[in-house]
Amino acid sequence: MSLYTENSALLIADMIHDFVDPKGKLYVPGIDVIVPRIAQLIEEARTSGVPVIYINDSHDPDDEEFKQWGEHAIAGTKGTEVVPKLAPAHGDHVLTKKRYSAFYGTGLDEQLKELGVEHLVITGTVTNICVFVSAIEGLMRGYRVTVPADAAHALTEKDHEMALDQIERVFGGQVVR
Repeated sequence: MSLYTENSALLIADMIHDFVDPKGKLYVPGIDVIVPRIAQLIEEARTSGVPVIYINDSHDPDDEEFKQWGEHAIAGTKGTEVVPKLAPAHGDHVLTKKRYSAFYGTGLDEQLKELGVEHLVITGTVTNICVFVSAIEGLMRGYRVTVPADAAHALTEKDHEMALDQIERVFGGQVVR
């Protein structure tokens, strides 16, 4: 059964080298388990004509976020590039972000409106940070939001489940298990 409906888009958050590659600066242990599922969702989206949108961390060298998380995803480095198994193809959209939200300062909302998108399928890392904040902001902006539980990952299972619970129970998004 497809997760996509009319006017859907697939949003892939931060599946970049610094988070997905074990040698990355802020590697998320266990993240590799969601790569095949996201690859499947990408293929299905492309086949169905659903826009595929990558939103990738890309920070200035002196970013304030480094005080909390350490240096990672510096603009212009390999760390900001999508891992090869999930690489963007011709026709996909790639945006960069400096904060947790896919919407904050990125032009994403404008692009979604231009594409006629009303429904977001949000995937990526990490569930309780970038996926969570992006899902909540999407819902607050009036988008329908679906998060496939097997296409998002957090640093702990507890964080993953808490974020999914909040997205669904508190904010009214849909979590597919």
